[in-house]
Amino acid sequence: MNIFELLVASIAGTSLMTLFMYLMSFLTGYKTKVINVLGTLLTFQTKPSGELSYSPLAVAVGTVAHYAVGFAFALAYGWLWSEEILQPNLWGILILGTVSGILAVIFWWSFFKIHPKSPDLKLSAYLTAIFLAHYFFVAGVVWCYNFLRS
Repeated sequence: MNIFELLVASIAGTSLMTLFMYLMSFLTGYKTKVINVLGTLLTFQTKPSGELSYSPLAVAVGTVAHYAVGFAFALAYGWLWSEEILQPNLWGILILGTVSGILAVIFWWSFFKIHPKSPDLKLSAYLTAIFLAHYFFVAGVVWCYNFLRS
């Protein structure tokens, strides 16, 4: 398991996932900008109106946290691949995308429920987008990982 390859692959996967979430926000009008949502929650900077924070601190914290979690997921995938439990292929993308998406939905739902000042957004739309985004995340990690190993 090469940590550097997994780091680079996690950056690719997290970037692809972020692009998907921002595209969903643009297409649907729902607040699915994951970096802004995460940064707003972690810095407790939800606006009095319930709007997301776009402050430099919220964006920086959201970005670092998002990419750190992506790296943690990629490390877990790398371990699964090194132990030959799964392979970095289409079947692996489907399995890991589903499992990662479910874990993300549980995390985000819980985070919104326990946070004292969650942003005002349509949670069902956000959770649906987060679930789907994990297929893009895993696909990006797998593609980049395989590219670096070839």
